[in-house]
Amino acid sequence: MKIALVTMNVKAGQCKENVCFMKEKIMQARKDGVDLIVFPQNAVSGYLLGDTWLDDDYCRYIDSFNDELIEESKDIAIVWGNIRYRNYRRFNAAFFAYQGKTHMRVKMNESLPYMNDYAYFENNHINSAIEYQEDMVFALNFGNEIQLADMNINLDARPYDMDHDFNIAGNVIYVNACGMQNNDHSIMLMEGGSCVYRNGKCLYHAPYFKEDYAIIDLDSEQEDEVKEHSLLQALTMGIREFDQQVLGGRLPWVIGMSGGLDSSVTAALFVYALGKERVHGYNLATRHNSETTKSNARREADRLGIECREGTIEDLVTQAQETLLKEYRYNVDECPILVKENLQARARGYLLNSFAGVVGGVVINNANKVEVSLGYCTLYGDSIGAMSPIADLTKVQLFDLSRELNEAFEKEVVPNGLLPVVHGNQVDWEMPPSAELKENQFDPMKWFYHDYLVENLGSRLSVSKFIKAYEDGTLDEKIKPWIKYYGLEDPKTFIEDLQWFMSTQQRNSFKCLQLPPALCVHHRTYASRNLTQMRKDDLYIESFKKKYGLQ
Repeated sequence: MKIALVTMNVKAGQCKENVCFMKEKIMQARKDGVDLIVFPQNAVSGYLLGDTWLDDDYCRYIDSFNDELIEESKDIAIVWGNIRYRNYRRFNAAFFAYQGKTHMRVKMNESLPYMNDYAYFENNHINSAIEYQEDMVFALNFGNEIQLADMNINLDARPYDMDHDFNIAGNVIYVNACGMQNNDHSIMLMEGGSCVYRNGKCLYHAPYFKEDYAIIDLDSEQEDEVKEHSLLQALTMGIREFDQQVLGGRLPWVIGMSGGLDSSVTAALFVYALGKERVHGYNLATRHNSETTKSNARREADRLGIECREGTIEDLVTQAQETLLKEYRYNVDECPILVKENLQARARGYLLNSFAGVVGGVVINNANKVEVSLGYCTLYGDSIGAMSPIADLTKVQLFDLSRELNEAFEKEVVPNGLLPVVHGNQVDWEMPPSAELKENQFDPMKWFYHDYLVENLGSRLSVSKFIKAYEDGTLDEKIKPWIKYYGLEDPKTFIEDLQWFMSTQQRNSFKCLQLPPALCVHHRTYASRNLTQMRKDDLYIESFKKKYGLQ
């Protein structure tokens, strides 16, 4: 039996465009003598539509395309994912159609980090075995479900998660979507990777993060290589899809190139994804910026082949201070230092937006996940931008991505001097991270340690379990060296730092709501914890302090 697998870039909400693409592939499959063609879950409409699923008229419209696809099944079997809408009830389903007859399997609802099925769809145990050609029994499934059948046809709309591999077992025809679909601020990157396994052999494996059409003979003995995916592939696809779907694939992208790690990685990512002609760099210095960071920006721009205009924002900051004093009687020199630092950040934001207006483009946001989680940014300053490509990546993850980018470019585009050298329980920085908003400033984050807390605390690891593991000496081996490096073996220092970390998260959580949409490379993104949980966490901390006499 010959089957066609279609790893499809499903455009969320673009039903006509998606169905036209599906019909083109069905026509191609007919010409190729294919018996069965398979499309992903929610191939007609996309999966992450949010509260659009509550629009009854739109759901009727989405459902109407099922009849069009059934009409195409007169001489070829077709499998696709879409909703079935009846009497104000929505069922997320997989369809098998052949010669006008259909089978349907309803997806059982899940509460996923990026999608809550229960808010939109109803469960139903509709399911039936499908006998189709050569006495073969098929079963319709979702994700990695397995039923007792000769072949399982599994449809999916699964985003990439850099920390978790997805495994398929049994005799399976697995088809996943690729492209991007967003839910609020989170841009989920559908990873593709469709495949066919039979009798313990991989008969075919599609590349990740790309559209793909492939014909597979289920009786073939030839094995295919299982493909690998990388973080760089995921981000590249995400940038290209956002650029094309949201902005039409034509606008220039403006980036502030400080010479630090975050902007260096982001500039390299956009040049790698879109080409050097689409990226415009600007270095916006003050007297606090070192010659090292300025030369980093120059050198990277030269190696990437992009223009990076240099200038100073000193006059703009001075004029803002003079306006505050002359017109509103506020003397910035008498205010907390943060006021002056924020003036600099907002001056940069003002200029970057102005440059974007001049060239007819949009601004790239450079924030990383630790900064986003702790609110270490200035609203309307370095928090601006059309999209955040690295906001779901910690600083430590950026170190690895930097090396991957340098390998991809086959030269040092991200300066190696920005990357730490770790040996034993020590770390050496040629250039420690700094916002450079005052003299001798260094970021307050404890890199590696706080990265670990951002990734794990409140999601995989509760505060109470973390404190208990600290007391018992059973902390994750990955974090123990950094506890020692930062002097956190002392209970007083440990709990003070934990309190600072948690209170900073809580105090600045409102900033997350105002940041640009972010490319997500984890299923569980940087959603804020609720206040009830925060109060419980405070109780654990107070109990710890009481135990060690630290109150």
